[in-house]
Amino acid sequence: MRRAGLLAVALGLGVSGGASASPPPAHPGAALRMNDIQVVGSHNSFKARIPAEVMAQIRKRDARLADGLDYYHVPLAAQLDAGVRQLEIDIFADPKGGRYADPKGAKLVKATDKASGFDRPAMLKPGFKVLHIPDIDYRSTCATLVRCLGEVTAWSKAHPGHLPIMITLNAADTPQSHGVSDPLPLDDAALLDALDGEIRKAIPGKRLLTPDEVRGKDATLAGAVKGKGWPTLDAARGRIYVLFDVRPAVSEVYRTGHPSLRGRAMFGWYPDGEAESAVQIVQDPLVDGAKIRELVKSGVIVRTRTDANTVEARAHDFAKARAAVESGAQAVSTDYYPGAPDPLGLGFMVTLPQGEMARCNPVRVTGPCAVKP
Repeated sequence: MRRAGLLAVALGLGVSGGASASPPPAHPGAALRMNDIQVVGSHNSFKARIPAEVMAQIRKRDARLADGLDYYHVPLAAQLDAGVRQLEIDIFADPKGGRYADPKGAKLVKATDKASGFDRPAMLKPGFKVLHIPDIDYRSTCATLVRCLGEVTAWSKAHPGHLPIMITLNAADTPQSHGVSDPLPLDDAALLDALDGEIRKAIPGKRLLTPDEVRGKDATLAGAVKGKGWPTLDAARGRIYVLFDVRPAVSEVYRTGHPSLRGRAMFGWYPDGEAESAVQIVQDPLVDGAKIRELVKSGVIVRTRTDANTVEARAHDFAKARAAVESGAQAVSTDYYPGAPDPLGLGFMVTLPQGEMARCNPVRVTGPCAVKP
């Protein structure tokens, strides 16, 4: 009852907040487009639980970091079963294989690799790896990018007609703190071409919705989404699209030779107004709610956060969640969707109003409207 009551208080006002925005561009009766919806997503969707022995050492050295890492997720297919329609996967380049096969934290764990949830054989093979922080938060429900994307593709095939799934690929490819192993930098054209290749291998054919399709015959991708608009929702159902979340230097290499991302597998995160800009990440809806609403009204797809580092969950603070929902951001990302593990026993959960996981976008659509997940 406490959880339901909190949700009612925290998110029950989301609908009225969204309705107070200026007149939106989409209306009932017209064909909904894929940016005319709002869905719940998950953050660090691959993250498995940190072994107790490793967590104890992290807490001994940095209690705040330990608190921020004290969450984890069910497998990707289970999240999709729960209605999650935006996933985030952290990637690390490993073209030779083995770069992340022997994490420092694993030496503290006495269980076997399989029992501890660490897939060392997969880590020894070449290809992009999936983990959060090398050496300390190294366990994943799917160790490689191809495996993670393959799980989403398999789920998609088994559930035809689902709402489009956004996958955000995040790459922290610069030296990190905490004494962990440095990742390979991704501002390398050959590595980025290889990344596109892995994506197309794991999400084959028309199931992958690409910038080329969205741009069509328009001169630029940005012009297409703000002019004719995104594909219709019906055309995007049963499909997956990928957003590349990286530092600007990597984004620049990714579009070099590919104006408006011609031939690329992923959408990029570029400043609004640039030719390649179609999807934006705005992390804090409390600070930038008005900015999100304007981007959404203009035709841009936005992903934002409802909580971070267990802070809001520990405080039972739904202010950011409410702001995210009211902003109209198409993807509102949380660590606490229905069915997510609750290792701290906090009873914190984020949904859209009335417990929904997907709805028509409150900033873009007026009047009666409903969508099937």
